[in-house]
Amino acid sequence: MEHGLRSIPSWNLDKFIEHYLLPDTIFRADVKSAIKVVSDFLKERCFQGAAHPVRVSKVVKGGSSGKGTTLRGKSDADLVVFFNNLTSYQDLLNRRREFIKEIKKQLYEVQRERHFSVNFEVRSSWWPFAWALSFKLSAPHLHQEVEFDVLPAFDVLGPVSINKKPIPFIYTTLIWECTSLGKDGEFSKCFTELRQNFLKQRPPKLKSLIRLVKHWYQLVRHLPGHCGLHLHRV
Repeated sequence: MEHGLRSIPSWNLDKFIEHYLLPDTIFRADVKSAIKVVSDFLKERCFQGAAHPVRVSKVVKGGSSGKGTTLRGKSDADLVVFFNNLTSYQDLLNRRREFIKEIKKQLYEVQRERHFSVNFEVRSSWWPFAWALSFKLSAPHLHQEVEFDVLPAFDVLGPVSINKKPIPFIYTTLIWECTSLGKDGEFSKCFTELRQNFLKQRPPKLKSLIRLVKHWYQLVRHLPGHCGLHLHRV
């Protein structure tokens, strides 16, 4: 059911967001459970048998799920996978396809284990150099399928905390490498934790506003003459 916004008075927007836009408890529990399954798989066993000493240093929940701005009924999540043996953005570009191929292979292998009750449905990409591996996860304890994008990333920031600001040199390097490689915006996932921390320090009403704008966009994006703005997993 689509809910128009024009007839809703400003004083009633908070209630509208709570009733129609916030994910319900079951949804949040499903996504959290599914993310734990995939994160544990990536960290504990995915690259154990790889030919090269590849290890996952951390897995960070990204996208709208990571920032807490998911709309009700949207069962998607980004998982940004950081590797401990990458030393530059160029390393990421060179090995990203290899990492995605290995994750896909391991997903199929683990699914054949009888004691593993989780099912992965990997979606084929039309582009052979895709940045992410996309798949659906279903399990007996979940009420719905959860869609995932798994994205390899270079751990340029190291340990991240709300009170610790990155050194300026990191941004200088980012600008220089993006310019020299011609890859503007391609390494944004390496800074996922900074975007999350930005929202953590802001009032909850900001997340409500983001949800409201996303809902508005869904209502108008198919109308003739809309602005063409893309809000992907904000």
